[in-house]
Amino acid sequence: MSAAAINLDFASTGRRPRKGAIALLLVGAIAIVATIASYQQFRGRAEGLELRVAALSGGAGASDASSEDTGMAIAEADAAVALLATPWSQLLADLEAAAADSRDSVALLAIEPDRENRLVRIIAESRTLPAAVAFAKRLQKSGALLYPLLDSHEIQVDEQYRPVRFQITAAWRLTS
Repeated sequence: MSAAAINLDFASTGRRPRKGAIALLLVGAIAIVATIASYQQFRGRAEGLELRVAALSGGAGASDASSEDTGMAIAEADAAVALLATPWSQLLADLEAAAADSRDSVALLAIEPDRENRLVRIIAESRTLPAAVAFAKRLQKSGALLYPLLDSHEIQVDEQYRPVRFQITAAWRLTS
């Protein structure tokens, strides 16, 4: 009884790539091209804004229309910064933790941010009023919200299990 021979060929070139590997390579290449195109578009916009700022800072021949355009561009940039500064990940993590602590007795219906006033309104339903109060108390431990208060509640008498629909309003916590 002898062992079967093992064929070791480390320099084999006869393999062809699988279809899945080729498809994955094509998807990656398309993603890279899309990313580069997006980068070039944003870079072009940034260069255009820099040229506008340079023209306005020079003061020679700056018209009211270009200063109005610059003001609009600055307002758009401020809005984008405010949107990016909103602590969404922390808020969503806190809401998930509060919902998990409620043992599926609370269902979130809506989250309505008011970025100008740094407020958020949360509309949810619970099986009971004590569950709604416990959810509001759990949100008081939140890292993203300040002073979450149960604004209103209403028992849905038209529905089968008579859930409690409630609203919580809180301020965004400033992140540093």
